[in-house]
Amino acid sequence: MSAITWPAGLIPRTASLRLAVVQRIHAAPLGGSEQVVDLLNDRWHLSAVLNARARFDEGARIEAFLAAMRGQTNTVALWHFARPRPRGTLASATAASAAQGAAAVVLTGSGTLKAGDMLGIGGLLLQVASDVTVGTSTTVPIVNRLRAAVSGTVTLIQPTASFRLATPDVGVGYQPGQSDAVALDFVEAIA
Repeated sequence: MSAITWPAGLIPRTASLRLAVVQRIHAAPLGGSEQVVDLLNDRWHLSAVLNARARFDEGARIEAFLAAMRGQTNTVALWHFARPRPRGTLASATAASAAQGAAAVVLTGSGTLKAGDMLGIGGLLLQVASDVTVGTSTTVPIVNRLRAAVSGTVTLIQPTASFRLATPDVGVGYQPGQSDAVALDFVEAIA
C-alpha cells in the first residue's frame, strides 16, 4: 500500500464531503422506545467531479492518477476542497491529549474558528461544530468523534486524511478533441 499524491492544480468542478456515522438503532416492537448506539467509527466520504478536459494530456494525467490508485489498494491525502483553510482567524494551534471517543478537543492558540472549519490532528480530519474563540486551553466541539487518541500540532491549512478510491473501476473517457468529465468517490481509510 502506497500514498499517492493528488495531481497538482487539479480542482474538482464539484466536491462533497460528508460524514458517515456508524450506529445501531434498536426499537422495541411493543414498547414504543428505541435506543441508538454510536459505534464511534465516523468516516468521511468525498465525492468529486473533474471537468472534461480540452487537452488529451490533461486526461492522461488523470488517467495516470487513477491507475496509480490501483483500485482500493493505495490511498491519497484529500481535504475539504471548498474550505481548504479556516473561515475563522486562528493561524496556529496545538491540541492537548484527547481520548478516543471524545466529542471535543482542547486547543491552545489565538483566534477564532467557525462552525464547519476543518482541523487536522494526529492524522484525523475533524470538523468544528460551533463558532469558538480559541485562547489558552479552549474546548472546541467537533462533529465527528475521535477514532483514536490525538494530541500535538493542529493543521489548519488544507488538513487532510487518507482516502481510498471507492469507485475502483472508474476511467477517463475520450472523444474527439477532449477527455470526458470523471466522477470519483472516495472513502476515508481507517488505519
